[in-house]
Amino acid sequence: KEMLQRSFVRSMKGEIERAPQENVYQLYGGYEPLTVTLTHLANQAAGIGWTSYAHTGVPVPVYALGVSQNLFDGYYDNTDLFYKMASTMGIKVPAASVASK
Repeated sequence: KEMLQRSFVRSMKGEIERAPQENVYQLYGGYEPLTVTLTHLANQAAGIGWTSYAHTGVPVPVYALGVSQNLFDGYYDNTDLFYKMASTMGIKVPAASVASK
């Protein structure tokens, strides 16, 4: 109860929990304290958890109609979508990007 009250007060003050690394904050933003606390409580009650509050790390369902639709028919890691879209548009991805994938 105390944790919920503290997070409520912080949220009403407009506080945002930031990632310690600036580049991570720029990519994913911050988290509103009350939302984070409620998510923790719901996760505990349900016996589940996530790797973050913005992304689950689970492959996402992707389907398409049109050019190269065969590349988008199933579940994929979200980072694979960039490469599939680039391929469909005929964009050459620099070797450094492919190597770091």
